[in-house]
Amino acid sequence: MRLAEDRRGRVPFALIGVLLLVSSATLAVTMTNRDRGHADIDAAAALDRGDAATQTVIRDSVADASRRAAANPVVTPANTTYGRVLNDSTPFRDYLRIRIYRTVNSRLDTVDERVRSVDVRASLPPVTDASTLREAKRRVSVERDGEGRLDVVIDGVTLVAERDGQEISSRERSIRVTVPTPALLLHDRVERYQTQLNRGALDGTGFGRRVTARLYAMTWARGYAQYGGGPIGNVLANRHVELAANGAALQTQRDVFGRTDPMGRVGLARGTARVGITDALVGTDTEGKEWVNYVLGEGDPPNSSIAAQVDNASNRLSPSTAMTVGVNRTADVAMYDLLTGTSGPDIGTVLDESYTAETRLTTTVDTTYADVRPRTEPRGEGWQLNGTSTETTYDVETGRADAPNVADGWHELMTYRRVVAERHVAHREWTRDNETRTTVDRWTTRHRVGLRVVGTHAAGGRVPDRPIAAVHERGGALNGPNLGSVARQGVERLVTDSGGANDLAIAAVENEGVETGTAVVGDKPPGLGDWVYDDLRSLRDRISNVTVTVERGALGTRANPSGDLAAELRSRRSDLVDAPNRYDGVADRARVAARAAYVDRTIELLDRQADAIDETQGEFNDVLDKLGSVTGDRLDDLIAARESVTRPGRHLVSSDGGAMTVRVDGAPSYLTVESIDDERIPAIRQDGPYHALAVRNKNAVTLPYDEIGDRIAEQFVDDTTRVSLRTAARTLHETNRALAAVDDEELRAQRDDLRDAVETALGNATDETVMELAAATSLDEETSREVVTDGYDEWNSTATLALAVTNGSAARPAADAAADRTATPDSAAWADRIRTRLDVTMTDATAETAVRPPEGPVRDTADALRETVRTRISDAASRGLESASDRVADRLSRARGAVPSGVPVTPIPGFWYATANAWQVDISGRYARFTVRTGRDAPTAPGGTVAYSRDGSKVSVDVDNDGRRERLGQSTRVSFSAATTVLVVVPPGGSGVGDVDGGRVEESPGWPNAGHNATAM
Repeated sequence: MRLAEDRRGRVPFALIGVLLLVSSATLAVTMTNRDRGHADIDAAAALDRGDAATQTVIRDSVADASRRAAANPVVTPANTTYGRVLNDSTPFRDYLRIRIYRTVNSRLDTVDERVRSVDVRASLPPVTDASTLREAKRRVSVERDGEGRLDVVIDGVTLVAERDGQEISSRERSIRVTVPTPALLLHDRVERYQTQLNRGALDGTGFGRRVTARLYAMTWARGYAQYGGGPIGNVLANRHVELAANGAALQTQRDVFGRTDPMGRVGLARGTARVGITDALVGTDTEGKEWVNYVLGEGDPPNSSIAAQVDNASNRLSPSTAMTVGVNRTADVAMYDLLTGTSGPDIGTVLDESYTAETRLTTTVDTTYADVRPRTEPRGEGWQLNGTSTETTYDVETGRADAPNVADGWHELMTYRRVVAERHVAHREWTRDNETRTTVDRWTTRHRVGLRVVGTHAAGGRVPDRPIAAVHERGGALNGPNLGSVARQGVERLVTDSGGANDLAIAAVENEGVETGTAVVGDKPPGLGDWVYDDLRSLRDRISNVTVTVERGALGTRANPSGDLAAELRSRRSDLVDAPNRYDGVADRARVAARAAYVDRTIELLDRQADAIDETQGEFNDVLDKLGSVTGDRLDDLIAARESVTRPGRHLVSSDGGAMTVRVDGAPSYLTVESIDDERIPAIRQDGPYHALAVRNKNAVTLPYDEIGDRIAEQFVDDTTRVSLRTAARTLHETNRALAAVDDEELRAQRDDLRDAVETALGNATDETVMELAAATSLDEETSREVVTDGYDEWNSTATLALAVTNGSAARPAADAAADRTATPDSAAWADRIRTRLDVTMTDATAETAVRPPEGPVRDTADALRETVRTRISDAASRGLESASDRVADRLSRARGAVPSGVPVTPIPGFWYATANAWQVDISGRYARFTVRTGRDAPTAPGGTVAYSRDGSKVSVDVDNDGRRERLGQSTRVSFSAATTVLVVVPPGGSGVGDVDGGRVEESPGWPNAGHNATAM
């Protein structure tokens, strides 16, 4: 039994082996599944950690790449294999995307996350050529996000989880990060700044409009100072353009960045002082390098003892300032025309018209009885009528007859009634063979004939038809005879002189009616002429004070004050003529008719002036067009646009910048037309001079007798090889003033030649005046010459006398002298007539070739005067700035600035409303380096800043990690160009306005391209 029990208690070895094998297999399967589950969990965790680490790497890479991209940005793609990967329209954004991709790709190998035995690595496709670089660029998108942040998305980032070198999981995804970096904001701001710098004056608020506004302020102030006699040779010089350009650039910086370059503000203040001092020296400059150091913030101004500022708005004059223009002297010329009948009926004819009545004889013929005409023939057959002769006789007697009707507007002067017996005797001769006989027939016709003389004294359209008090009897104004003699004269001319009423009745019968007419002039009362002229003098004063208001600037482009004044007088004609409801006699109507004729003559003259102004403005626009200036309506728009420039204290910073502080640093901070070297501005990096600003300004008309002035003047005078007497006289006058301050032999010789030419022209003008005086008075020609010469004694030099003749002021003393030499009773009307005739004659004579001096002596003297002034002032300046303001230099400066210039609007003698001139200004600017910085810390460099800087450097980056840098583009310098037209209009007279120092064109040394000598490294 024990054996049996033992056998039951033991397990066979074979069974044990099977059990062990099965158990081992089961445990192996269990352990493998458990390990695989742990690996998946570790890989997912590792990938999550890798994702977070990758985001950190990308965020840091974006911050670093954007800072590096901003420090040396690509603005212009290079024409290379890799450079062409950048889009021409968005080179910096593409460059930033490439920078970010390269930095991220190079740093992803630092991602080293591990979860137990699982490692994670991150990667992006490598860049091996231009094609893969383009694909890499497309994997990166960048957008600005709020205040100085960059929203970046990178596509195709691969995360791989490995254990023991075996990939167990992977993930490809797009990673978005938002990084506080202002690189793209700074780039966009600088691009906007450059866009604003290149915005034209008519393209909205920008540099062009701002520099235009500043130039207008300066130039109008200087132009009016020159017109007023200030010592200004160049109204607009390149130093003024430089100053205006820098002020406009700083204002543009404020609008774009919210603040300006602090050293630029210092430079502007110093530049303002420089221009002020230079202007005080009337154009004399000191060594350029000293000024460059000064305006760029180093050192003191040369001889800074003179305090100077640009007074660019002292009188607040601008193109939009209202200017009042009156009829003024045109009223005198209209009076002259009315006195002499130059362009219409004279005043005597007008008065005759008022005293003229039209008379007319009309008739009616009524046949009341007529015999039947007999026709007697010889007895027998065969008689042939050989001829007939008839005799008619008339018997006329007074009788009843109907008179013609009186037409409307006419009235009866005399009526005659006649009965006319018309008796006829006819002798007829007959023949038959050799036999002749005569028969006689008689018959009578009776007619009733009415004859009526009628008259009318209608105004004929010049003045309104109104009743006339006591028209046919003495009375009314001046107690004159009125038209009392008209009936007698009319009957005498129409009836008596024609044989009487009987003869006219017979003629009416013969012609079946008679109608004739004649004008007769009534007797005028003594003193009518003076009485009417006195009334016209009062009207002349009233009309001469009629004004219109125009914008000053528009006078040179579109405003036509003569046309406006003509329209104003037309609208007020009825009020000015002032016809009463009932004329106080014919003398009163004559007075009103003279007023109407005078008003109409003034309007006609203004219309002619308006045509001349249109022509002048057209020629002036052609001149501006040849200069490349804006003209016509566009010039008007330019003048209007300058007023919309943002006022100081306001700026237009885009809200996308938020409260971020942006600092501006230009090199140079103040753009000067003087040359700068790399010692002063290291960013220049070139051999030879660098010009940050290049400027050219062209004055349209420097002198009235230059080529352009001649082209305009030839529309109004016959000979353009001569100049106006006024220009020659004023040049002579200013030369005399200069010679009173200095003794210059060459200038004195030129002055003598000019004086001879002016005296000759003045003598010809005097001849015209003498002939007019003789025609206007009872004086003979010899006495008239003595009288005119006596009147001229009031002036003590040829120049001042010639000026008095050109403006007509010499007429009054000549007229007074004439009154002393005539037996004419002292009469204010007589004296005024003579003065008016002499005044207009003198002025009109200046348009004649014989009264226009040759151009040569005027030009040579003006050139000599300028050279003398330039030399003497330079000598004074060499002794120190203070000595340049002594009495001699001041007198010389004023003499030079007083040489006439500009274009009269319009250049008809005696009709000068304003003088216009214009400058075409072209500007080219280029910063050697332009940098903007943010005030906040850079993300990866506490305490640092992000700077965006453009200095023209070439940009190369090793994008494919082959150890060689590929050329991508260039950090193009910030540059700009602008062009504008400055129009200045001053009142008539004076020196006009314009540059009188010589050349029309002033170019700075760097023109036409600022910085064009620079070579980027």
